Amino acid sequence: MAGARIGDYVVEQDLGIEETGIVYLGRHVVLPRHAELKVMHASDAWIRDVAVQMLKEACLVEALSHPGIPRVYECGVLPDRRPWTAFEHIEGDSIGSAIASGPMAVADVVVMIRDVADILDHAHHRGVMHRRLTPESLIQTPRHRFPVRVRGWGHACAFDATTARDVDPRDDVYALGVIAFRALTGARAESVIPPGRAHEPTTDRYPGTPRDVAELVDCMLAKERVHRPPSSEVRERAKWLADTLELVPAIDRPRWTPPRGLGDAVPPAVEDPASGFAVRITGRPRTR
Repeated sequence: MAGARIGDYVVEQDLGIEETGIVYLGRHVVLPRHAELKVMHASDAWIRDVAVQMLKEACLVEALSHPGIPRVYECGVLPDRRPWTAFEHIEGDSIGSAIASGPMAVADVVVMIRDVADILDHAHHRGVMHRRLTPESLIQTPRHRFPVRVRGWGHACAFDATTARDVDPRDDVYALGVIAFRALTGARAESVIPPGRAHEPTTDRYPGTPRDVAELVDCMLAKERVHRPPSSEVRERAKWLADTLELVPAIDRPRWTPPRGLGDAVPPAVEDPASGFAVRITGRPRTR
């Protein structure tokens, strides 16, 4: 309840319920900061598995160091032996709320892909998979030094060369592709893309979307993992697309250009004796 004490934090309000625990907004009694306090459910039936998963989540997030990933402040245990973790509090709206009313602008979607792929690439290089990427787990943070943050690492896992085949970091890329598809079209990918053909690029499913953007999302949505690009490639391609889209307004500005240019065959002077009108082209000759 509000006012309850968890470690050095005072509970202010309930933020929601997750599979592994309840999340509260807490205020530190000494330091000028708030934190998201995740406390394990009280059910005895889940106490062992959930406790292990919660501690595992805290350890994996602590091993990462990226401005798009919330920090772990501390962990503790309540008197009833339930573990809790204090995460950095994230302020902002989720991508889920942004696409609830309709598709996002293409440029915004490309920037979102670029930034989330950068976060995933950081985690993947350190052997960590998110595994539950959803629109609600992506938070837009305009006041933060990184524009988007990824939360909800409760199902994250570590992987290496000896990990089972069912753990592949390109599954995170697929999840990001599903989010991007919905952000571009307003529809769910599984209801539109035929099974087994997602890697074949087409712009039919992306009205008003540049072909390069459509091809990138289609590659991310490939049903077979071998056809999906790694997070590092997604980031670089999206970065190039974001830079290109920023130039589009300047390129599309109305401007006059000669229909065929001024070639070497243009005479140095054009005169009309009848009207007395004359045009002279001066300057250094063209060189190559």
